[in-house]
Amino acid sequence: MGSIFKRTGNGKRDFGKANLIIFLFASAHALLCYLLHDTSVGDGLFLTILTIAMVFCLIRFYGSPLDVFLGLAFLSCFAGFYFGTSVGDYLHKTFPAMGVFNNMIVTFVTTEILGLATVLVVARKNLR
Repeated sequence: MGSIFKRTGNGKRDFGKANLIIFLFASAHALLCYLLHDTSVGDGLFLTILTIAMVFCLIRFYGSPLDVFLGLAFLSCFAGFYFGTSVGDYLHKTFPAMGVFNNMIVTFVTTEILGLATVLVVARKNLR
């Protein structure tokens, strides 16, 4: 299973593998959001940890240096929190009957956007 997440040198194939990594993390984010939505613990800390882990996996996948990881992890956490809460509040006002599914949708989409942005930053030379 480890060879699935190793780069091949083929830009398109590597981009597909990176998308698989992003999709798995986005699914984990949505599942965690669903499981922890009514607990006293909340999901904020765990979603932040998953976001940092996703950025770390993508950085390792493309072999970028640690300083790039630190910057992207920091920005991803803040951007994810701001985007997620802003859009989540809007969806809750627009579709109040959907409840926690609003949070799950926003969390999934936010994670996908952050993951793709990370890939575009670290893999520009590999996508050609």
